[in-house]
Amino acid sequence: MIYSVTLSEMHNEQLVRHLVRPDRQEDLCFVLFNTSTGSKRSTAIIREVIFPQDGDRIIHGNVSFTAAYFDRVIKIALEKGCGIGFIHSHPANGWQGMSKDDIDAETMLAPRVKAVTGLPLVGMTLSLDNVWSARWWIKGAPKKYVRKDCMQVRVIGKALKLSYYDRLYPPLQFGEEFNRTISAWGEAQQAHLSRVWIGIVGLGSVGSIVAEALVKIGVRNIVLIDFDIVRKKNLDRLNGIGKKSVGRVKVAAIRDYLMTVTANEQVNIEVCPYSIAEKEGLLAALNCDLLFSCVDRPWPRFILNEIAFANIIPVVDGGIDTNQNKRGTNLDQARWKTHIAGPGRACLQCIGQYLPEDVALEQSGLLEDPHYVKGLPPDHFIHRGENVYAFSLSVGAMEMQQFLSLVLQPRGQYCGPKEYDFNSGTIDSRFDFNCKRNCEYPAKLGQGDKINSTLATGHPVAERVRQEAVNEKQSFLKKIVSLFGNILQL
Repeated sequence: MIYSVTLSEMHNEQLVRHLVRPDRQEDLCFVLFNTSTGSKRSTAIIREVIFPQDGDRIIHGNVSFTAAYFDRVIKIALEKGCGIGFIHSHPANGWQGMSKDDIDAETMLAPRVKAVTGLPLVGMTLSLDNVWSARWWIKGAPKKYVRKDCMQVRVIGKALKLSYYDRLYPPLQFGEEFNRTISAWGEAQQAHLSRVWIGIVGLGSVGSIVAEALVKIGVRNIVLIDFDIVRKKNLDRLNGIGKKSVGRVKVAAIRDYLMTVTANEQVNIEVCPYSIAEKEGLLAALNCDLLFSCVDRPWPRFILNEIAFANIIPVVDGGIDTNQNKRGTNLDQARWKTHIAGPGRACLQCIGQYLPEDVALEQSGLLEDPHYVKGLPPDHFIHRGENVYAFSLSVGAMEMQQFLSLVLQPRGQYCGPKEYDFNSGTIDSRFDFNCKRNCEYPAKLGQGDKINSTLATGHPVAERVRQEAVNEKQSFLKKIVSLFGNILQL
């Protein structure tokens, strides 16, 4: 299992102000966290900072805390059903190791925290240059706790900032095939963005384009999540996929194509042939640092919105809306929008990417009933045209711009939501960064597994598609066996 910690930009700013002292003395505090558990990674999501009050700590070189402070933290953690994290600062730069005093303090806390909360103690260290290091203390045997260093710590808001433990997750060495890419933003930023663990949900026209763009800029770990198979009607939209792939699982076909075009020999592309509404798809998504939403239905967007806030995993989302004119002789209008959902940004519901009532309709199965769909109003999203590859190129490019802005933040600026109107050629960026008043999603920030347990409810369409693929394969094998038997008889 990989271990990590994530926190919002707001909590990061609070902790930096408290822990990085002008006198360069060490300081400390406790935090509460919730867990976010993927198939390969467990993450502690910082939910609340419990600052020390007067008399709660003693600053004397190596800072220490009082029993009263710890007792107060335990009481609050029990009331809120959270885990406990212990944080201190070091007057040095970069990812920090642990001194004997640090180890003694955390090994003393680990059994007490586990006994009271049922969760491991999470320890964190902040350096002078605002680099985080972290570890989980896992119970290995009675009265014995094993330190599991985190691979990374993520700070997420208007930007995605990551601190890496190079021994566990070393930067890649790029050859001359990436010289042009590195010349745009430099080796340090290349090492940074190449280690972001990225999931793509939906491998249609936009998702397949984004996937190739990511391998071309040297991203190391990519997870492809889609339950569908390649069909003839997809061939004018799927990037890199031709007739020979018809009938194959989309994610497998696209992975095979990507491996033929990547210049990065160390790339790791994982495939997950499940819906994000299924346990396997959800757990794969929770392994990621960032998700691309390349779906066109409200149910998966709803789940991705929940993930963005409850798990503090930013979601880069985009969508296309096209219509023919009434005579069917030309395009009437086309527009596409891209944005990021997560801490410090508007959620997908507030920005208008789905309606709750449409989520309920899809979950009920009614959107698969042609008689019901026929009765929906003409402007309902279900009647919109399929994505066109030429327009998907633009959406894929704009989603990549959102991703690069989030990671690189050139000149300290960041890219907000953008909508392009094809007819006029104009880009609208006048969108609010904040959710609407009374939106429920900001309150879900950092709740992690407490919400995740409600999301993977199963997806009948995905189950049916997989069964159809199995049936077709069995039918094909039966034909081969029958043909072989006829040949033997001859």
